Amino acid sequence: MISFAASASNMENDTVEQARASNMEEDKASSRNKGKYFNIASALFEHKRVSNIVEKLNDEMRSMSSEQNSSEKRISIYSVPKPLRDVNWKVYAPLLISIGPLHRGNKILEAMEKEKLKYLKKLITYRDGMDEKMCDIVISIKKQEERLRYCYSKEFKKTIESDDFAKMILLDAVFIIMFFLESNFEPRMTFDIREDLILLENQLPFFIIQDIYDRVCPCSPPFLVLATCYLRDQYSFLKKVETSPGVKGSRHLTDLLRNLMLCKTILGVEIETSSDVEIETSLGVEGSSPLHFTDLLRHLMLRGATEPSEYILNPPMLKYSAVMLRNAGVKFQVSRDKCLVNITFDKRVLKIPHLKIDHCFERLVRNIMALEQCCYPSDAYICSYIKFMDHLIDSAEDVRLLVGKGIIVHTLGDDAAVSNMINSLCENIGDNYTCFDYTCFGDISRKLNDHHASLFNRAMATLLLVYFPNFWRGTATLAAALLLILTFIQTLSSLKLFG
Repeated sequence: MISFAASASNMENDTVEQARASNMEEDKASSRNKGKYFNIASALFEHKRVSNIVEKLNDEMRSMSSEQNSSEKRISIYSVPKPLRDVNWKVYAPLLISIGPLHRGNKILEAMEKEKLKYLKKLITYRDGMDEKMCDIVISIKKQEERLRYCYSKEFKKTIESDDFAKMILLDAVFIIMFFLESNFEPRMTFDIREDLILLENQLPFFIIQDIYDRVCPCSPPFLVLATCYLRDQYSFLKKVETSPGVKGSRHLTDLLRNLMLCKTILGVEIETSSDVEIETSLGVEGSSPLHFTDLLRHLMLRGATEPSEYILNPPMLKYSAVMLRNAGVKFQVSRDKCLVNITFDKRVLKIPHLKIDHCFERLVRNIMALEQCCYPSDAYICSYIKFMDHLIDSAEDVRLLVGKGIIVHTLGDDAAVSNMINSLCENIGDNYTCFDYTCFGDISRKLNDHHASLFNRAMATLLLVYFPNFWRGTATLAAALLLILTFIQTLSSLKLFG
């Protein structure tokens, strides 16, 4: 009986163990299924999250593409890139007046806001029917507000409301027009305002100034003619530019200045004369036209430039300074060409157009170079010219040589100051500009490098510089050489007699 009970107890225990084992197996199977389901859910969640990220990126790219399509070609007024600003920020900052939104609100410039109001009041007071025209002008500005905002590289929708933006455009445009027509500031203020109007960051698009000008001065000459005449009278290198033409399509004052500097073979702009005769010109990029005053100055500087005959891939840079080239037999002459970039090298003669450097030169050139970096990276003709001059000038001795040849005239008082200024202009501007290929500087640099590499050229140059630098030294050298030859002949004769 006891053994039967024990046997029954053992059977019961086995059953329990089997049940436990079965439950454990079921739990393991259930755990495996749960883990499998969890992994699937986790993978689905991760896939959905990745898909959301990709979709967001696609949306942003689509949005960016639409913004670029609508505004990329319209941007003409940029903030100066930080690498350039860090070299000398003062040349990019207005001294007296703020034009446009980039420097709006600057406490230092607030005093001139009253002068803008005075000019507006004067315009309304002395011109008939201006009360009604003002409403039309404001309506026109409001209609073009989106286009105007797109002209700037920065957005101002949050900082400048629509009404304030229209007010700013009206006051700034009227000030510029009245300043050109009848400026009555004292000379010092007039100089500072003129300097401020060419700054890249201190611009209004030309189309809005032209629109307002046509409404308030319908019988006057075109605004671009007025602006061209004004700039020509203020800058020495523009004195020979005709006053009658006005460059069509300029987008702001900087651009107008660039256009008048650029030549008929580079820019591709139309010139309108007082006799309504249109002269087609081409300036590098077809369809290019002045954007603003800085761009007009650039066009003026390059006016008459010679178009290169070929494109050079990876053009060489000039390796030698002016003094080193002179010591290799290169002769320097001032060119009669009016365009700065028309430098030629032929038959050992390097011809460079006349360059006048004053205390305003750095401010002007740096803003034009910044414009080229932003708007014309493939047609940076002024950058290429300054880069070439930077390689040509290493020291005050190089400047002294160019001054002696009449190529450079400066009012800085010291040749070393000119050298330092020229060498600093290209800081943070690389050598890999494609424009270098187009403006012949690459070909000229290669020819000059090859000329200096010739041992014969250097030897002949040394001979000429040391023994024949002028008529009297040359005569003395010839006399000494003749005496030496006669002495040698006499010595030979004496040896023959005694032999």
